Amino acid sequence: MQFGDFAGNEPIKRQLAAEIDAGHFPHALLLEGAAGTGRRTLARQIARAALCRSGEHPARPCGVCAACQKSAHPDLTELGGDGTALSVDTIRRLREDAFLLPNESAYRVVILAEAQTMTPQAQNALLKILEEPPAYLLFILTCDKRTSLLETIRSRCVCLALSPVEWDLAAPVLAARLPRVPEEELRRAHSLFGGCIGQVIDGVSDGTFRQVLELVPRMAAAVVAPSELELLRLTGPLEKEKQLTAGVLAGLMLVFRDALIHKYGGATALSTAPEAARQLAARLTGARLTALMEQVEQLQNALTRNMNNTLLLTRLCACLRQGAGM
Repeated sequence: MQFGDFAGNEPIKRQLAAEIDAGHFPHALLLEGAAGTGRRTLARQIARAALCRSGEHPARPCGVCAACQKSAHPDLTELGGDGTALSVDTIRRLREDAFLLPNESAYRVVILAEAQTMTPQAQNALLKILEEPPAYLLFILTCDKRTSLLETIRSRCVCLALSPVEWDLAAPVLAARLPRVPEEELRRAHSLFGGCIGQVIDGVSDGTFRQVLELVPRMAAAVVAPSELELLRLTGPLEKEKQLTAGVLAGLMLVFRDALIHKYGGATALSTAPEAARQLAARLTGARLTALMEQVEQLQNALTRNMNNTLLLTRLCACLRQGAGM
C-alpha cells in the first residue's frame, strides 16, 4: 500500500500494508488520535486503496486507474467531521443503504469521521450492521479517543492509535504544504502543537500560531503578577476560540516545562517563550512549576471533554494563580 503524504506512524503503516497488499481489508477499522494526527488523511488513503481498480500496480492506490482519478467515487460515502453530531437517523439511513451492491469497485467504503459525536442511540444503530456486514462493505471510523465509543463498537473494529509525528518526518510535509514559512517558524509550531501536522498547518495558516506567540509570554508573566486582573484580561481573545485556547494551553505547558528544566540547571528549550520560562524559573520553586504543569494538564483534559469555554477560562485563571501560589 502507498500512503501518499501521510507521514510518521511507521508501525501502523507496515501493519496496514501487510494486510492490504495481501488483499485483506478489515471490515471495520477505527483510527484513533488527537486532532491533526492525520486520521481522515489515512482513512481516505485506505478507502482509495480499497476502491483502486489496478491489478498490475505493485501497491494500492495506484493513482492512475479510473477509480483513483475520480474526485468523488460513487462507492465512497463520507459522513461526519462537520462539527455536528452523527444522529441516529443518519446511521439508520446508512444502515438501510448498506446492502446496495457497489457500483464500480469490489467494495463500498463508509468513512465515519469524528465517530465520538455519535449518540448512544446512533452507536447502537451502527452496531446492528457492524455485527453482520455484507462482505463488500468496509467501515472506517475516526475518533479522538476510542473510550468515547461503546465497548460493543470497539470490539468489532480493528483499532489503530495514531501518534504525533517527530520533526524529521514532519518537516518535509510541512515544507511542502507551507513553502513560504521559514523552517525555524515551522519547527516552533511543530513543538507547540505537539507534532500534530494538521494542527500545525491549520494554526500557521489561520493565524492561530501568531496569536499564541503573542499571548503565551504575556500570560506566563501574568500568572505571577500581583493582581489577577491582567490574566483575566488576556483570556478575552480566547472566549470564543477553542482552537486558540488549546494552542495557548500547549504553549503554557511548554513554558512551565522549560522553566522547570532551567530551575535545575538544564538548557533544553522547547517553548515559544524562552525568556518567560527563565523568569518563571527565577520566581517559582520546582514544586510550584510542577503544580502549574499539572493544572494545565487538567485544563487540557477539560477542553477535550468540551467543557464550556467561558467556564474553562474562569477556571484557568483560578487554577494557574493557585498553582503559582498567588
